Amino acid sequence: MARKKTAVKLEDIAEAAIACFSEQGIRRTQMADVAKAAGVSAGTLYLYVSSKEALLHLAILKVCARPIAELPLPLADPGIAATVKIFAERAAEMRHWPSFDEALEPGARINDGTLRQVGRELYDMLHEARRAIWLVDRCAREVPAFEQLHALDLRARHRDGLAAIALKAAGAAGSPSPGLTLAARLAIETVAWAAMHRLRESSTNAIAGLGAEDARETAAASFAVILATTARADAPQAPDH
Repeated sequence: MARKKTAVKLEDIAEAAIACFSEQGIRRTQMADVAKAAGVSAGTLYLYVSSKEALLHLAILKVCARPIAELPLPLADPGIAATVKIFAERAAEMRHWPSFDEALEPGARINDGTLRQVGRELYDMLHEARRAIWLVDRCAREVPAFEQLHALDLRARHRDGLAAIALKAAGAAGSPSPGLTLAARLAIETVAWAAMHRLRESSTNAIAGLGAEDARETAAASFAVILATTARADAPQAPDH
């Protein structure tokens, strides 16, 4: 009797693939690892995906919020370019958030409150996309196209944009200094730790009593202080008369 394929099992397999690839990368992850994590046999796994490459594609679809319930099964390997394209489309959706785009507009009026709001929205974006980021971060070591997208299209763009916004907040013109650009990267990492990485901390390192809203507000405040303080220190000082 043929084994029945179900949407519930496909979800379980996708979640197991995400966990395995995020932890072990592509080369070290074996089909047997994913089957075990999903609670299915290797034979059952092959009813859903044709190969490890197809399994990676399924994982990327899932973390990038693409529907998987109606996929033709067993899912074939569409090629790494098609898998990277899914993340590229998701990256394009994550590239923008309202206060960031508004602050970059010519003539935008920016203050410390603006910087804090940018930090809140960055927190929300990173928190929502955290599983996609963890997965792609791990697989980028083996798929350079992932690294190109994540490092340049997202991190570098946001870093440079934030440095420019901080300079405007300080009332200065020109291009951000290398120090301010570094501060923008540090500000992003501060928010990223609060929005994403603290969730993977062991219970030993967890901060007792820290709720989600406290984490968000503290991260946004720290983000604003890093940018504002560095930008003001970098801004040209008016000559004394």
